[in-house]
Amino acid sequence: MDQNGNEKLAKLSGQLMYNDKRPVVGDYVNGSPQQDFVLIEQIEPRKSKLTRQTQGTDQREHVIAANLDYVFITMSLNDDFSLTRLDRYTTLVWDSGASPVIVLTKADLVSDDERTDLVEQVEDNSIGVPIIITEQDQVAETLQQFEPYLNNHQNIAFVGSSGVGKSTLVNLLMQRVVAKTKGIRADDSKGRHTTTSSALHLLDNGSRVIDTPGIRTVGVANVDEAATQQSFADIMELAANCRFKDCQHNQEPGCAVKAAIEAGELSSSRLNSFRKLQFESQYAGLTAKQIEKTKMDRMFSSVGGAKQFKKQLKHK
Repeated sequence: MDQNGNEKLAKLSGQLMYNDKRPVVGDYVNGSPQQDFVLIEQIEPRKSKLTRQTQGTDQREHVIAANLDYVFITMSLNDDFSLTRLDRYTTLVWDSGASPVIVLTKADLVSDDERTDLVEQVEDNSIGVPIIITEQDQVAETLQQFEPYLNNHQNIAFVGSSGVGKSTLVNLLMQRVVAKTKGIRADDSKGRHTTTSSALHLLDNGSRVIDTPGIRTVGVANVDEAATQQSFADIMELAANCRFKDCQHNQEPGCAVKAAIEAGELSSSRLNSFRKLQFESQYAGLTAKQIEKTKMDRMFSSVGGAKQFKKQLKHK
């Protein structure tokens, strides 16, 4: 797509064809016009890069989209609701350099009490992240909620599981059908998978909307530690008040995180989610021996490392 929104056939130059870094949806590229296509010769530096890693031993990076300003993490209230998955998506978005926005769809398919409870859970879980709530028949209200994120030629993308309504929202923003959708199944009110590849669409105001396929497994291997900390800002704020700077929030005296759990101010599942993502981002793909070595390296490189090592030996 050129600067005027015209789609053109493009091919990679020989140099890019055999390069590990290839263009993805959202990339800006330079090329030379040929007779019936454009030859892509260079990829411009990316200001953001939304990626995911496959879980298990294969930790290759898969780039979903580039140069995003906002990523709309889409989750339905009637079926797809999962705070732990939301933590993973939020961490990936912070790591990408874009800003996350949570979109809770199909609010009309749950009771008012259930809706209130689920929204409060998200607010408590993802502190500071904006939330958009959509219903099928509330078109004007939905468009109004998205409006602040579609100014000044912004690049946005929708991510989430299959069938949560990403393509429906893309069509709504475009004011015409550009992405295939299927209705929910009558037997269980679940959405159906339709999008199989990422696609970019140009809004009339110059902003760009990217629809992505549903993601089954959200791996967070190799994400920056700052991204995990940003997703769990509530835990990091509590941890700053722990007696020991290297507190692991287990049985250490003066642990503010454990105190918050005992007081009902923080759920133990929230801490478990933090630990799981932190472990995966640091040690995914490593052997047991490599994990132990990495732990020791981290321990002794931090303040109070020797003390922490003695604590670990004492608890074995």
